[in-house]
Amino acid sequence: MKRNKNFNLLIGSQLFSVLGTTIVQFVISLYVLDITKSALTFSVIASLSIVGRLICLPFCGVLADRLPKRNLMLLMDCLYLILSIGLFLVTRLENPVTAIGILTVIIGMVSAFETPVVQSAIPIICKEEEIPRANGIISSIGTLGTVLGPILAGIIYRFDAVYQIFMITAALFLIAIFCEVLLNIPVQAQAAMDGTLFQVVVGDLKEVANYLKAQKVIVKVAAVAFLLNFFLASFIQVIIPYVSRIQLGATDAQFGLMNTILAIGSLLGTVVYGVIANRLNETSITKNLILVAILFSLLVIPFGLIQDSTLAFWLMTVIVASAMGVVTVVSVQLIVYIQLVSDKALLGRIMSLVMIVTTLAIPLGQVMYGSFAAVASTKMLLVLIIATSIVTILIAIFSIRIFKQMRVSNEV
Repeated sequence: MKRNKNFNLLIGSQLFSVLGTTIVQFVISLYVLDITKSALTFSVIASLSIVGRLICLPFCGVLADRLPKRNLMLLMDCLYLILSIGLFLVTRLENPVTAIGILTVIIGMVSAFETPVVQSAIPIICKEEEIPRANGIISSIGTLGTVLGPILAGIIYRFDAVYQIFMITAALFLIAIFCEVLLNIPVQAQAAMDGTLFQVVVGDLKEVANYLKAQKVIVKVAAVAFLLNFFLASFIQVIIPYVSRIQLGATDAQFGLMNTILAIGSLLGTVVYGVIANRLNETSITKNLILVAILFSLLVIPFGLIQDSTLAFWLMTVIVASAMGVVTVVSVQLIVYIQLVSDKALLGRIMSLVMIVTTLAIPLGQVMYGSFAAVASTKMLLVLIIATSIVTILIAIFSIRIFKQMRVSNEV
């Protein structure tokens, strides 16, 4: 893979593009919080990017399959560049919140194309035996960006000169564009786009739906991804911050460091996957999910058995970071399986549908856990931990039959 020029250029474009978007999203949230001092406004602005993603995801797969992927990557980063310049100008306004909200929705709409386009490009520019490792590397780049972005943004952020950061991100997007200009992704043969975009989307989604009826194993893999996001990712995003700040009284510095450690846990998961990818098989997901269930069950120790809040906080952080590392390995492996068994001509649309399903799972799970956390006692939280662990084991059992079926179909 070291000699694969196109894959190396893809890595470069992803690194600078992800770094730029992560810095932009972090700075927008921090800036809005600084100028409004309102948690509600802050949360609304933060959620607008998800709204933008959900608006565009139905169209992403269609365009990812039908249009040249390199051109789509160029268009995305050119739009990011324009949006950075727009944010540079908007932050000079006296009341920029509304304009920032609009630009945040557009950023979410553009970012929706990232996963379907990049993940559908990997099988085209890499050999089949390289696909698992390539996915691990690309996932590592994405996670590295989420780790480095907030750190770099925190170092260079100044409330009275926030506009300067958007010029820095514009430079990052320019480097990504330069990599994509040199990138060569072979164009797959596709039927012409007859009719309006809406008609094409409806027709293509029907085509994918009919394909998935025959390839139900892909639907089942997507169901595993949905359940992981609904139960595990939402738990981590809602219950862990709640316990940290409300019950354990974590300071701002501790809370920030915890989030960095959790991101590093995910990053290590992608690195580990890249190293061991070729040694993983169908039973690996089941074993890893059981390991996640065991790690989650260990949370009863910091949640209810340790009286020292500081010790409980750091033990909880280590356990959750470890669980996130294993979950990341599982998530990347699920993506690889979908890539390997899907028709390459439909892969962008299939990945787009998978993204819609998994994206919807998180806010639904957050609402469930948020409602529970608002009324839960310590004992109820302990019950929730055990229940989540049991659900994870059930997901593992559910996955056994799926990947046995996949192995049989691959052998045939």
